[in-house]
Parts: sequence; C-alpha cells; structure tokens
Amino acid sequence: MRNIEVSAKSVDQAIEKGMQMLGVNREDIEVKVINEGSMLKKAVVEIYTFATPEEREEYLKNNKAKKEIKLVKNQEEEQIEFSTEHVEKITPVVTEFLEGLLDKMNITATVSRGVRNGDVIFKVNGESVNNLIGYHGETLEAVQFLTNTIVREQVPEYRKKVYIDVENYRRKRQDTVEQIAEKMAKKVLQTKRSIKLEPMNSFERKAIHYVLSNIEHIGTHSEGVEPNRCLVIDYID
Repeated sequence: MRNIEVSAKSVDQAIEKGMQMLGVNREDIEVKVINEGSMLKKAVVEIYTFATPEEREEYLKNNKAKKEIKLVKNQEEEQIEFSTEHVEKITPVVTEFLEGLLDKMNITATVSRGVRNGDVIFKVNGESVNNLIGYHGETLEAVQFLTNTIVREQVPEYRKKVYIDVENYRRKRQDTVEQIAEKMAKKVLQTKRSIKLEPMNSFERKAIHYVLSNIEHIGTHSEGVEPNRCLVIDYID
C-alpha cells in the first residue's frame, strides 16, 4: 500500500492532482478527506493505492473498524467536560515526570504550565536544555510521547493531547521551517518543478501546509513513513 497527502483548491482538484502524480485512475484509489477547504484554506486529501485486491480489502476493513471506534469515542467525549479540574489533575503528573527526567539528565530547569490556542503546554526553561530538544526536536518529540502515555494511564479522563516545549523551541522551529518553505515555494514557481523538503514531524508539516495554502499555483503533499515523512511542494497549473 502507498499513500500520499495532497492539497489543492478543492477536494476534487486534490484528488485529480493525486491521481496524476500516482498515474492511476479513480477506481484504483481510496480517498480520505483531511480538510474540505474553504475560501482561505486549501482542501487536503490522503490518497491510497494498493498492490493487490486483498490489500485494498484489508484497508477497507480496518478503516471501517476505525470509523466505528472513532464514532464511539466521539459519543463518549461529548459527555465529558474538559474542565479546569481535569487540567489540574494532569499538572502534578506531568510536572513530576518532567522534573524527574531533568534530574536524571542533570539539567537545571523549571517547568511551568501555559495555554496556547486552547492547548495545554508545559514549558521547560533553563540552562543547558538543548539535550532535551535533540536534532530537529527528535528528543523533544520522544519526551512528549512519553508524557502523553503517562497522562493517559494516570488521568484517563483527560482526553486532549499534552504539548511540551523547551525554551520556546517549537515556535522558533515553526518560524524557521515556514521561512524555508516560502523560499522553496518561490523556486517552485520559477522552475515549475516540485521540491521535496527534508523529513519533518507532523507539527512542522502542518505549519508548512498552512503557510503555503494561499499561494497561487502552489500545492503541497506528504510522502514517506514516519519518522522519515517529507513534505513536497508542487507547482499547480
């Protein structure tokens, strides 16, 4: 099975673009709509192709099961109010884990809680915290994954994702990748040829999808498998 993520002005145009890129017909693919788009944002779809009929059948079976699970979860979440009480419950859990990790890594830093765009973010600030970030944030992503695993185990009623940031790294990194993307988009417009960027995490790819979504004749899609998934900037006639 192969899948690519494609963006365009509409869902139909994104599907058509994806079929052209893959060299397949509509009956050969399955489509997952990620974003239907609007006046200000491009539509985003994920397109799947299959090596055998059995592979496609297995995908459809698994996808149906996931939809049923998601429906049940959504019904459950509608009954849960994400109150201040829930946030207060996770705070000592996350703080204790992060402070313990910092102590084991011999890093002197403080942990504080904040909110950004409705998301709960625990910020780590101090000296010599680069070891907690790693190359392109790889260590930070691992720490965030472990944090969320612990939160789900100890505070199961809290269903949202917890974000970890170190010395405002995520915001700085977002600004950097957006600048790189805008520079590469200009090159794509000049050459009318696609450019593949270096592997990035989902946070960075989404930031680029968004910042380039309103540039005429520019589209984006993702290729590859995590952690080597890359974003490709395309020229659209």
